[in-house]
Amino acid sequence: MEIASKLRCPAVLLLVFLGFNTIDSCSSEKVLLVPPPRGKSHWMALAKVGRALVEKGHLVTVVVSEDIVEKRRTEWPDFQFEAFQDQGIEARLKTLQDNVHSVARILSLYELRDIFVTAFGEFRNYCALLLAHFRVPHIALMRGDPNCLDEKATGVPLPPSYVPSLATDFTDDMSFAQRLQNVLLYTFLPMISRWGASSLYDELVRKYVGEEETIQSVTSRTDLWLYLTDNVLDFPRPIMPNMVQVGGLNVREADPLTEDTETFVQSSGEDGVIVVSFGSMVKTMSKDKREIFAAAFARLRQKVVWRYVGEKPAGLGNNTKLLGWLPQNDLLAHPKTRVFVTHAGLNGVYEALHHGVPMVCLPLFADEPANAARVVARGLGVTLDFSTVTADQLYQAILLVLTNNSYHETAARLSRLHRDQPQSPMERAVWWIEHVIQHGRLPHLRARAVELPWYQYYLLDVAALLLSVCSAVLVTLWCGCSLVCRKCCANGGGKLKSQ
Repeated sequence: MEIASKLRCPAVLLLVFLGFNTIDSCSSEKVLLVPPPRGKSHWMALAKVGRALVEKGHLVTVVVSEDIVEKRRTEWPDFQFEAFQDQGIEARLKTLQDNVHSVARILSLYELRDIFVTAFGEFRNYCALLLAHFRVPHIALMRGDPNCLDEKATGVPLPPSYVPSLATDFTDDMSFAQRLQNVLLYTFLPMISRWGASSLYDELVRKYVGEEETIQSVTSRTDLWLYLTDNVLDFPRPIMPNMVQVGGLNVREADPLTEDTETFVQSSGEDGVIVVSFGSMVKTMSKDKREIFAAAFARLRQKVVWRYVGEKPAGLGNNTKLLGWLPQNDLLAHPKTRVFVTHAGLNGVYEALHHGVPMVCLPLFADEPANAARVVARGLGVTLDFSTVTADQLYQAILLVLTNNSYHETAARLSRLHRDQPQSPMERAVWWIEHVIQHGRLPHLRARAVELPWYQYYLLDVAALLLSVCSAVLVTLWCGCSLVCRKCCANGGGKLKSQ
């Protein structure tokens, strides 16, 4: 759901498991992958999990629209596919995505609103297929839910005093003004988002699941949450036992570069290489922006490998190589790579973290400002405003990260921390998935908070009782004191009268 993430929250990807016929083993089980209708980076993360499951002997089936099923079969021959007619939804979402994100730019609030309304209206048509299978154990793979359903479904309290919203670029060390904004976001954004989700999906839920069900109640029965987060990069926050961090599962061991690219990289000598990429959706830049970037890169002593499609910038330097497709992970793993200039997409940030490469971030939309804030807070790099950046600012930022040893030392240290785990993120994800396959639903890991009505969750019934008891005691004391005072006054008045 790449379009959905324009509100700075990546979309939910669901794994639905079928055929739990064994108890003592989890060999050769059936796994159904339900990817979002759009979003290459989200699909790649889900597909890599599917491939890991195939390597463990499981049968993986992917549900896709007829428009792209042949392409998916060619790219992923290990999977089985179930195609369905989507009435042109895939094509319309692709057109919307290309119109909005083919050129790198900051979106206005009005554009974000229009994208949200249009995209989620299309997503509604995908929901029926998902809900039809929702009675089997299921797992969510996600960074965050744009509908904020997961916050309530996991039963985790999120203190706004130190847990920044993904819709902001705040860190866990917030000023008073930031904490105020964070409280307002945590209060009103979930209310609005859940209301929108309910209005779109509750009718489908009642049709395919049950008359008494809602999209929130269905989401709350998720058996396992695989979050694309990591303790090294993300800020600490409360979690439940069925919430597992698998940030960085997209990272793999590097493959050799093509001969042409390797020759170019080696020609950089001791100065090294700068890798530049703004993700799979951004194809090109406006004329003024591409000239700004080209001018900044031309001033560098390093060689630059830039993922770029479109008209060649007039000011492009001889040190810069343009590529329509970038072997990003392989380049970041190369010993000659010095800095990564990025939009701070989640996959790229984790690849840079894994390989120990400091970053210059120019976030555009979705969770990218939040990702960039974490990069800066951890000392992994710097961030710039894409909409106002100048050639000199970009050049100075790259130069700062290149020449300040603290960024490289921090990147190397955090890379060692990120790698020093008993399991890789992918191994951990597969282990938990097979744990669900073997044992079915895991109710012992789910918080009871999910099932409590709101007044019990916030202890309003207890507060009401305590308030009633305290009020009764205070009223009793007041009445008793008033009665004693009246008696004393009455007795005193009688004595004076008799005298």
